[in-house]
Amino acid sequence: MALKPEKPVWMSQADYDRQYGHLDDAKASEEPAIPSQVESPSKTPGTSVDNPLTSNSMEGTPEGDEKPTFKIQKRRHGRFDQEERRKKLETQKLREEQFKQHEIEMTANKTINVDQIVREHYNERTFIANRSRRALSPIIKLRNFNNAIKYMLIDKYTKPGDVVVELGCGKGGDLRKYGNANISQFIGIDISNASIQEAHKRYRSMRNLAFQVILITGDCFGESLGVAVEPFPECRFPCDVVSTQFCLHYAFESEEKARRTLMNVSKSLKIGGHFFGTIPDSEFIRYKLNKIGKDVEKPSWGNSIYKVTFENNAYQQNDNEFPSPYGQMYTYWLEDAIDNVPEYVVPFETLRSLADEYGMELEVQMPFNKFFVQEIPKWIDKFSPRMREGLQRSDGRYGVEGDEKEAASYFYTMFVFRKVKDFVEPT
Repeated sequence: MALKPEKPVWMSQADYDRQYGHLDDAKASEEPAIPSQVESPSKTPGTSVDNPLTSNSMEGTPEGDEKPTFKIQKRRHGRFDQEERRKKLETQKLREEQFKQHEIEMTANKTINVDQIVREHYNERTFIANRSRRALSPIIKLRNFNNAIKYMLIDKYTKPGDVVVELGCGKGGDLRKYGNANISQFIGIDISNASIQEAHKRYRSMRNLAFQVILITGDCFGESLGVAVEPFPECRFPCDVVSTQFCLHYAFESEEKARRTLMNVSKSLKIGGHFFGTIPDSEFIRYKLNKIGKDVEKPSWGNSIYKVTFENNAYQQNDNEFPSPYGQMYTYWLEDAIDNVPEYVVPFETLRSLADEYGMELEVQMPFNKFFVQEIPKWIDKFSPRMREGLQRSDGRYGVEGDEKEAASYFYTMFVFRKVKDFVEPT
């Protein structure tokens, strides 16, 4: 029986009836008849209908009398139940898609904060990842490539004995990388409690890590880090490194959040410390948007691996310039990883200007493909045979190819800032 979903708040009654009215008719026609379980026998001489067990026994039954028969009618429910489950799953999926789209629209209209969607997404992804086999992921080559970039970045700008703060640490996927760098303390902070719980499990399973690990649930971008780390007096501040991997774009929902994030970074770092990370390349995003005309209401591009969709064409209508460096939202889909989650463009010159304002100086910024080509000769012998195999292309060289190349090698860039002075808040 098809379940009729609740009317979404943004849908008119007329549209709702037009889209789901047929389910009322389907419900009426699908009411199954209750099958008869036992056919009552006729009353014959020497039998008792009141006691069919007695009548069915051989004792006391006159020879030649016909024994009553009992016909059990089996309900053919297998196909019916399977169809029922399929319809319920389709209805549930439709509801989830409607609510997800509604949340995206509300985020685009600044009715709700993006944090809610991000937290729900990564809590759900943690559950899904626990049930899946990573080696069978359709983007395993892309994952290997991104991990190689982080190995190179962490090793290049982290020294033995460093104290590291990772904003948006997720499930602790970089703990092993920091172990290779011989740091002394790792402080991981993430908005998703499910991810932090998974990071704790991962840490407990790593018996040979020689550094202290502190994992905290907290909002890295929306509030002061002091709120999150206050219950953990063992955290050693100021630290040597602040890292943000594939998450800084959430901070550019608003100028307030971007400034709060850069202030958190600056206050956490000691003079000479490094702030590094990985973000979508704003110049590549501009390049793609410049190829889309003004008549397209929701500019979009992608391939079988990833897809980017802007909620409006404000960029094109503004002579191919973003109306503001903040709040330029798009939804991002990545096969087997990210399910249409809102993200925000990080105009790199804006990030650079903010970092300078908070006492940090740019050392390097480089697209993934260029950084990989520069560093891979020093790393190919350091990687495990499994990692080397995971990075090898069909032509024998190392990197990514096909649809994965645009989704990783071109779409992302790395950056490194160094703190040169303390930030003094205006009085």
